[in-house]
Amino acid sequence: MSTAPGTRVTAALAGGHPVIVLDEHGTAELVVAAAVASTSSLAFLIRHGSGFVRVALTGQACDRLGLPPVTARGPYRCAQAIAVDAAEDVSTGISAADRCRAVRLLADPATEPGQLRRPGHTVPLRAWPTGGVFDEPGVAEAGVELARLAGLEPASVLCGLVSRSDPCAMAGHAEARAFAGEHGLCVTSVAELFAVAAEERRAG
Repeated sequence: MSTAPGTRVTAALAGGHPVIVLDEHGTAELVVAAAVASTSSLAFLIRHGSGFVRVALTGQACDRLGLPPVTARGPYRCAQAIAVDAAEDVSTGISAADRCRAVRLLADPATEPGQLRRPGHTVPLRAWPTGGVFDEPGVAEAGVELARLAGLEPASVLCGLVSRSDPCAMAGHAEARAFAGEHGLCVTSVAELFAVAAEERRAG
């Protein structure tokens, strides 16, 4: 198990495997790179997570796909955009297979707005870079940055990890690390990730 966004974390992500990101609120997110998401990886997130599947995207991707924030009065950075389904080759949109298809479309730079049906069951999150550098990063920004570090399209699937000891609550950091050990998942945190990203930019 890795505790930094180094080779093992990015290699796991690039291979389509879930990783865990510890957030700034004391909880944890299951994360899969959207470009290589599979039905099985989505099913894993839905089984062990909250079921609320979001896809962190850049603001540019959201604008290109016609995905505005769901409210004009909410905070605009890291804003929840209108939920989508794939417009074709899906059933209700809620299954792991259907949500995987929506995820892959959201990650594909060739996707046209008309290939997505609105509203749907997969929720885009708009992550906000400022001049190429994220300010006050959260899990949406972490998801985008992790995918970039893995050499993939900057988009990641996020689903909050549910506590097994208290299924009415989200897992804390200690429980998330224990879960990662049981399932062989790599772990990083928002703070660790952006420290490495900043160092990479300075070196580059």
